[in-house]
Amino acid sequence: MKNNKAPAAKPEAESDDPLSPEKFVRTITELGVMLATIYDRRTGLTRNQTRIVVELLERDGQTQTELANTLAMHKVSVGIYAAELEAMGLVERRTHPTDGRAKCIWVSPLLHANKHIGREHYAAIHRAATSGIADKDYLTMLKCMERMFENLKALDAEETGSA
Repeated sequence: MKNNKAPAAKPEAESDDPLSPEKFVRTITELGVMLATIYDRRTGLTRNQTRIVVELLERDGQTQTELANTLAMHKVSVGIYAAELEAMGLVERRTHPTDGRAKCIWVSPLLHANKHIGREHYAAIHRAATSGIADKDYLTMLKCMERMFENLKALDAEETGSA
């Protein structure tokens, strides 16, 4: 019997070009994963739990749907993370002030009393991450990242027709 399967393609060698798209994606991804890994380990919260907490600290009392839309997460996932945060005593669900059928998620007094701990973790991680980088270089990097974000927002709007 003849084997009709093509031989497996060899993976392409990684580019040594520091300007390659692969280098950019790998670097950005690895940086994000490392930041999240260290922060998660220090706080005991997952990245998505942290995203919800940060959003509620900025705009407290949102419904699960509002949080899902703001964070670009699935509504069910937000519900699961909110339940986990509620079990930790970090958020509370209360009846919506004008719609008795809906519940809003609020930061608990416990979280308000301890939010400085999370901020201290962020500050320590930031210090470690930026160690040895000149202020001028750091500010240039931030400016470049902001420009990339704006470029990608424009691309997203173009692709989704929301321009």
